[in-house]
Amino acid sequence: MSAAPQTRHAPDLPPVIEIRGLAKSFGANKVLDGVDLALTRGESLVVIGGSGSGKSVLLRLVLGLESPDRGEVLLHGAPADARLRARFMQDFGMLFQSGALFDSLPVWRNVGFRLLRQMPAAKARERAIASLSRVGLGPEVTDRMPADLSGGMRKRVALARAIATDPAVLFFD
Repeated sequence: MSAAPQTRHAPDLPPVIEIRGLAKSFGANKVLDGVDLALTRGESLVVIGGSGSGKSVLLRLVLGLESPDRGEVLLHGAPADARLRARFMQDFGMLFQSGALFDSLPVWRNVGFRLLRQMPAAKARERAIASLSRVGLGPEVTDRMPADLSGGMRKRVALARAIATDPAVLFFD
């Protein structure tokens, strides 16, 4: 997969995420080769490709879960070192392909998982219910377990979790 550089960002503001010359291979399988892109605040980017074309790998490289063979990821104009990446990770939401809900936690605790680190449980539950409402689910699902939900409801719970912290950056895998 490769992408052409985007230069729509304002010259005085660095992009929120910038990728320069990113490359990643797994053995002889070259997944990414020279990917360049820049995303500013408020922009959206959709990466479309077939299975195995590098979409998830690109995301994992941005998040620091994989290391590139070459190239760099910049966050707010600075190289994504461990300190900067840790700060960036506090303000992003992630919707995983499979939803990745915790089977042993009720819906509200799944949605409020990150919130519970920042606030009392009662407030996290309230925010979780509000996030569920934003994705079309009512309070009647709050105490249900993921296994008791339809597939579509599980996907909406996962989306509610991704938006529960009102992240500045939202990734969909």
